[in-house]
Amino acid sequence: MTRWTTAGRIAKIAMVGFAALVLLYLVMPTFVIVPMSFSDKLYLSFPPTEWSFRWYEAMAERVDYPQALWNSVKIGVPVALLATTFGTLAALGVVRGRFFGARPMSALVIAPLMLPQIILAIGLYPVMAKLGMAGTYPGVVLGHTVICIPLVFITVAASLKGYHPAYEYAAMTMGAGWWRTFWYVTFPMIRVGVIVGAILSFTFSFDELIIALFLTSPETRTLPRLLWEDLRQYVTPIIAAATTLVLCISFALFGALAVLQKRMQRNQAS
Repeated sequence: MTRWTTAGRIAKIAMVGFAALVLLYLVMPTFVIVPMSFSDKLYLSFPPTEWSFRWYEAMAERVDYPQALWNSVKIGVPVALLATTFGTLAALGVVRGRFFGARPMSALVIAPLMLPQIILAIGLYPVMAKLGMAGTYPGVVLGHTVICIPLVFITVAASLKGYHPAYEYAAMTMGAGWWRTFWYVTFPMIRVGVIVGAILSFTFSFDELIIALFLTSPETRTLPRLLWEDLRQYVTPIIAAATTLVLCISFALFGALAVLQKRMQRNQAS
């Protein structure tokens, strides 16, 4: 018995060590980019010989970087709202609907997330161009929403499967209509999943590049597209400064996401 306990501990330590190595491998580029953003050189250098905030000041002084950041936020917020609405409705229909063909319908909803983004961008561009929406904010919002709906669908569907529908049946038996049942019974149970899906949608839209290359214009270009354009022309530490800003925003959102997921698991366990 002691031998098996010792072997289990060794296996657990080995798994934790392997996970730590994988995490270190994933975040290693961050450890390089962040110090380079504080360099005083005119080119990317690591490690920096002297520390300076000059490239953050240069980024703030340029008109295009604050505008691109604002475009990313202005696009990401409506994308999160639309994706959360349609993704939640799709999850409710598939999970609670119990109709024939629910599994194929689930695969159809998730399909945009599985396909390469370049294929979706090539398909979306002529449609948006024909509708006169290429290069406009609504066009980019709709394009990002197509990709983000599956994210919300997955999180909300998982939340719905964690609760028995008997609670909803009981509310309807007591005379509650569909809206009161959803708002007072269903939504409190899936609230965390909905919020997680919204955060994932905003984060994906904020970081997305391929669709933005096809659907944005110089007036609506997002921060990832501006970084890509600067990388093609010249490479200076201002790119590292802007990338550090994106990383800080993404890590903050993922931190909130981790807290919400932990809360969701705790609620399901109780």
